[in-house]
Order: sequence, then structure tokens, then C-alpha cells
Amino acid sequence: MSEMTGKSESIDWQNLPQGDELFRFSFEDGRVRGVSLRLEPTWQAAIENHDYPPAVASLLGQAVAGAVLMVASLKFEGRLVLQFAGRGPISLLVVQVTSDRRFRCMAKWEDERLEGTSAHLEDQLGRGQLVLTIEPDEGARYQSLVPIAGAGLENAIEGYFQQSEQLPTRLVLAADGEVTAGMLVQQMPETGGIAPASGVAARGFEHVGKLVDTLVGDKGRSEMLAISAPELLHRLFHQEALRIHDVARVSFNCGCTREGVGQMLASLGREELEATIDSDETPGLVEIRCDFCGSLYRFDRVDVEQLLTSDSVEPPESTRH
Repeated sequence: MSEMTGKSESIDWQNLPQGDELFRFSFEDGRVRGVSLRLEPTWQAAIENHDYPPAVASLLGQAVAGAVLMVASLKFEGRLVLQFAGRGPISLLVVQVTSDRRFRCMAKWEDERLEGTSAHLEDQLGRGQLVLTIEPDEGARYQSLVPIAGAGLENAIEGYFQQSEQLPTRLVLAADGEVTAGMLVQQMPETGGIAPASGVAARGFEHVGKLVDTLVGDKGRSEMLAISAPELLHRLFHQEALRIHDVARVSFNCGCTREGVGQMLASLGREELEATIDSDETPGLVEIRCDFCGSLYRFDRVDVEQLLTSDSVEPPESTRH
């Protein structure tokens, strides 16, 4: 879309996309930039085959919004993997997002321990760390570890930007079983290097940050889930000099296939596959459910034999466990 700039009245808000897109914007002649996101049908498609409890759906949805916002704010071609691993009732969150904004996600949890747990991040995930991995199409893989700390997921992600990017960042995330949404604003450096602690950029970021902070709390997060991203931008910044740079579509795409699952099974070797198909749990079948999209793949004895004798599969040197 063409760039739109000026105060609220000069932007045609009604004709902006209202669906599952993210919006890149800036203030103060580029000294403060931001990204806003709201996903509804796309988020529902990502979790429709999972029976996530409300607390898990909320945290996973926030992780998805946070990861997509990060991809939108970082310049690279490839894939970003955001992983929270802890010892709490929710033991694992994984979100994978490509630079063209295709994502998939998964979570693991224990029902017994989750019941009655507070919404505080450390109570849900326990002690652990945020692992952020950037896998560029070309060049070296980059990984950053950030402690899980603070009341919410956004605090951990803000910690990454402060530690690794050295850019003051304000982030607000909200999600439930129907919608996930988020907004990220950053102070940009006036010149190359680390963003200054004072000056025009810092003052602009402080002002914009206070507006974003009105979304913190139950009322603000409910507003994020209830209205479109353009309407939220209008409500927050209608008195500011706002420039919308572009609107980009976000999509859910797992990428798993029956062929790919079959190749993985064949790599296990005959001994392990035959032991699985003869087990009491699913006699006569090997069943694999994708952790990301929930798709169930079934292979009977004939399927397994075809996998093991296929010329396209190299026989393993030894059985892997």
C-alpha cells in the first residue's frame, strides 16, 4: 500500500485492511517506530486441532504475537524461533515465524499443575529462559538467551531487545482462544550505534510509550482483543503525527506432510517401526500427530512396508531412539 502520513484526520482509516494484517508505523520523522497486529481467523486456524486450556491458549497466543512483531521489526530473510522452556505447569512454548510472516506454534503443559495457577509468567513457566534463534537463509545462525522474568511475556521479549539490540522497546500483548494481538514501539537511534538516553528520540519514545502503556491491564488488553488494529492505532494516536509505512498479511502454515512424516518414520528403521505397529496402544497402526497443527497421520502395515522398501529412503546405519 502507499505510505500514509499525518494526523488521524488525514489517514483514510475506513479503507485500511481490517483482517489479519500487521501495520508498520512511525512517529517523529522516524525517531520512534512501531508495529501493530491483531489475528483472529488465522490464530483460530493455528489452534483448532488442539484442546488448549484458556491459560495455555492465552500465553501461546501472546508468544505468537510477540514473535511476529519481532520478525516485523528485524531485518533478515529466514526464520525466527522463539522458545520458552521452564519447569512450571506450562513447560514449553515454541513459535516459528518466517520472514514472510508465516507461523506455526505449539505448547506443552500439565493439567494438574496448571489448575489454580496465577497469570504471572514465572508461576506459569517456572524457572527457565527465553531462547531466541534467528536462522537466516544465508549467513550464520544467531541465538540469544534471556531469563524468564517479569509479570508477562512482553517483559522477557523487551529484555531481549534491551540486551541484544540495545533499543528501548515497549511491548503489549493480549490473547485468548479467539484472538491474539500485540503492539510494539521502539526508540530509534538518532545516529548509528546505541540509541541515546536523551534527546528528541528519547522524548518522543517516552511520550509514545505512555500512550501504549494505557493498554496495560485487563481493560486495555480487552480493548486490544475487541477492535481491529487500525481502530486501535486511531484511538491511541489520533493526535500524533503518524505515518503508516506498510500493511503485511500474516498466515498460519505448518508445513508438515504425510511424505515428510513417512520419511521420518523410515529413518527409525525396521526394528523400531515393527515394535511400534505391534504395540498394544494402536495395534496394526503407527500414529503420528503433529505437535504444531494437530494433524494425525496413520500408517498401517502395508504403508510401513512401503516406507521401508522405498528406493527414495536411505536405510539407516543403525536404529535411532
